[in-house]
Amino acid sequence: MINTVLNPCMIPNATLGIDQACLNILNLCPYPIIFYAIAWEAYTGIGIPMTILQSRLNTSLVISTKRPLHIYYQTIEPIQNHDNCHTTYTFKEHGSYRWNLSYGGDCRKIEVLRNPTESYLPIFAAFMVYILLAIFWVTSKVIVRVIRGKLSPDNVQDDLDRLQDSESVTHPVIRTTKSSTRIRSVDTFRGIAILLMIFVNNGGGKYVFFNHSAWFGLTVADLVLPWFAWIMGLTITISKRAELRVTTSRIKITLRSLRRSAILILLGLMLNSMYSKTLNDLRFPGVLQLLAVSYFVCATLETIFMKPHSQDTLLQFGRFAMFRDILDSWPQWLIMACIVATHTFITFLLPVPNCPSGYFGPGGKYEYRGKYENCTAGAAGYIDRKIFGNHTYSRTTDTIYGPLIRYDPEGLMNTIAAIFIVFLGVHAGKILLLYYQYSSRVIRWFLWAVLTGIIAGILCKFGDAEELIPVSKRMMTLSYMLTCSSFAFLLFTLLYVLVDYKQVWSGAPFIYAGTNPIFLYVGHILTKDLFPWAWNIAHPTHASVLAVNLWTTTLWAIIAYLLYRKDIIITI
Repeated sequence: MINTVLNPCMIPNATLGIDQACLNILNLCPYPIIFYAIAWEAYTGIGIPMTILQSRLNTSLVISTKRPLHIYYQTIEPIQNHDNCHTTYTFKEHGSYRWNLSYGGDCRKIEVLRNPTESYLPIFAAFMVYILLAIFWVTSKVIVRVIRGKLSPDNVQDDLDRLQDSESVTHPVIRTTKSSTRIRSVDTFRGIAILLMIFVNNGGGKYVFFNHSAWFGLTVADLVLPWFAWIMGLTITISKRAELRVTTSRIKITLRSLRRSAILILLGLMLNSMYSKTLNDLRFPGVLQLLAVSYFVCATLETIFMKPHSQDTLLQFGRFAMFRDILDSWPQWLIMACIVATHTFITFLLPVPNCPSGYFGPGGKYEYRGKYENCTAGAAGYIDRKIFGNHTYSRTTDTIYGPLIRYDPEGLMNTIAAIFIVFLGVHAGKILLLYYQYSSRVIRWFLWAVLTGIIAGILCKFGDAEELIPVSKRMMTLSYMLTCSSFAFLLFTLLYVLVDYKQVWSGAPFIYAGTNPIFLYVGHILTKDLFPWAWNIAHPTHASVLAVNLWTTTLWAIIAYLLYRKDIIITI
């Protein structure tokens, strides 16, 4: 959080790094004191000791501006362990600040010596560039069509009107391709998820909200994996129904699902081996492993219980027709309720040595003064450490919470939790298949978005400090999964209206990435930090890092477009 090695605050005309500011502290006490600082969201009664401030001297520190900091000092003598001057302050990037400290609580407000820079301007600039590129692309396509005689200025409006009525008009099929037979809103949703995943995995411009939350809360980066799992569930419904129509052997369909899951697990282990020196520390869990297991469970359930077509007239046309999507798959709902209940009971009731029941926190040395030092991730972390040992996530030093013991954000308990969000995607697919009217689909997806959002809000008490189940991506809590599902239902509803129903948007450029998501995911991991996808920056800033990360994402979008144009779809 604070760096005193080669301190640029002590060097005239030195350049500060990303998310750094200078804090000049004058210790007016007649004795040395210890300066503490910690992110406000991680403060539970103790901060991280940063440096010793000598009496009557001014000390310049490089301080983090990523999050609001809770800062204070503690006396060394003559009264030990006496805290003073507690305050929380939001420092801004490249600003210079002054804080005068004195014993007895007489502490001045933090003063601004040099105004900070505006670190969010690069985001606005990048947004405008992409808007202009989109306008140029659409305009150029219209001009080309005019030149070729396929579109004249007099019938532009007529064509637009016909485009809106295209759902009820039968057009002659000129050419059938792999891409043309897919549901465009599904590929668009998946493309948004995979391109956003590539962007945040490459750094997200080093902005906090484009990176995963420290432990609790929700950022843009926290949405991508659940969204990918959710839309995978939706495609399970469509693909398994199609497979059942081709073959009546449910065993063969299940074996295909097993083969696909095994390939995903193998790819995940191969990617994990890039970060392991030996097999002794090879990480077993991972993103692809989590997707593989949750896919297999939901695909198997759908294979066992699905019907090639509904034979229940009462559910089709009777008074229960409005609940057809639920009643049609009541066995899956019953099994899923058991899975969620089991996960919840383990979380709250499993005895973890020297840890409270139902603990969701990061633990570590500074969580409640080390009271839960060995409780990282509660029951989920305990199970992963017992089952996988050293074959888990290896990064145990957190920039916010300090050193932590091993845990895995895609471990066993988190994989079980992910099964539920995949199943919610399966249910969204059932709505798509069982209801043929546009309004019936949209209303149900919207109601599910509201329902999952309300339940998530109740579980986390809408952000209250005394939440029952907090929102945490690191532990994939139930409230987190429901929150992400709520946003997924909303986003897909919007895409379905714009892309498939109204057809006012083709889904580009996201639809291209959505046709080859696994290829893009594996490819961006293998080429990470390699030219021409990325390059090292001598003096990184938010603007320069954002430019590189956007270029990386754009290059993969271009590759996806070329594959789409060649009608190449790489599946496993």
